[in-house]
Amino acid sequence: MVTINKINIEREKHKMKASIIGFGNFGKLMAKQLSKRIDILVTDVLDKSKEAKEIGVKFVSLDDALKEKIIILSVPMENLVEILHKIKGKLKPGTLVLDVCSLKIFSANAMREILPKNIEVIATHPLFGPQSAPKSIAGMKIALCKVRAKNKTFNLVKKFCNSLKLKVIVTTPEKHDKEMAFSQALTHFIGQVAKRTNIKRVKLSTKTFDDLINIIETIKNDTSALFENIQTMNIFAKDMRKKFVNEAIALDSQLNNIQIDCKGVKSKNGKSRIRKTRFSC
Repeated sequence: MVTINKINIEREKHKMKASIIGFGNFGKLMAKQLSKRIDILVTDVLDKSKEAKEIGVKFVSLDDALKEKIIILSVPMENLVEILHKIKGKLKPGTLVLDVCSLKIFSANAMREILPKNIEVIATHPLFGPQSAPKSIAGMKIALCKVRAKNKTFNLVKKFCNSLKLKVIVTTPEKHDKEMAFSQALTHFIGQVAKRTNIKRVKLSTKTFDDLINIIETIKNDTSALFENIQTMNIFAKDMRKKFVNEAIALDSQLNNIQIDCKGVKSKNGKSRIRKTRFSC
C-alpha cells in the first residue's frame, strides 16, 4: 500500500498542469476539452468558481494561476496588453505563455515586447469556437506561430495538439493574418452585411443560401467588439474590404446598365445578345 501511494504521489507531482486566464465562452470550451488530458486551473476578473466547478476545473486567483509553468491567455484582444503588463513580473523563469487571439501579428508582437526574455512564447489561433465545436474539437484546425520558444517546447505543444486530434498548421504571424483577411475578416464582413439586411431562412432555399444563413447564425453571438477587432486590428483587412466593396459596386452598376427587351438583351454599349429564353411582351 505504501509503495502504491508513493507511486500515485509521484504521478501527481509530474502530471502536466496549465492555467487559463480568462474564463469567457472560449476559455470554458478550452478548459472543458483540455481538462480531459491535463489538470486545468482557471481564473477571471469575475468570480466564476461555480461555472468552473460545473465542468470539473478549479477556479483560483490570478496569483495562484501564475504559479504554473504553462499559461494560456484567453482574453479579448483589446485586453491583451493590459493583462501582459499585469503578469509580466509574476511569471516564473521558463514559463510558457500562449495566447488564443484570432490575429497573430498583434498578439505575437505584444507578447514578445512585454514579457521577459526568459519566458517562452507561442502564439496560437484555434480556428473554432463554442458554436463550431460545441461537443468535440477533433478534426478542427489550430495555427501555431513560434514567437520565442525552444524547438523542444514547440514540438511538445505541436505533439499535444495532435494528440487532441487537431489539424496543426505551423505558420508565421504575417502569413496567418494575410489568410485571415480572406477567411475571417471577409467572411464576417459579408455575414454582418447579410445580418443587417435582415436575411432569414425561407422554404424555397438553395444549398448556397442555406450556407449563407449558417454563416449568419454562426456569427450572430459574436460581440461588436470582436467584429471590430477582426476588422481593424488586422492590417490586411481594410484593403480586402475595400476591394470587395468596390467589386460589389462595379458588379451592381454593370447589372443595372443591362436593358432587357422582348427581342434580346442590350448592354450599355448598344450591342445586343439574344437570349435562348423567349420573352413575351
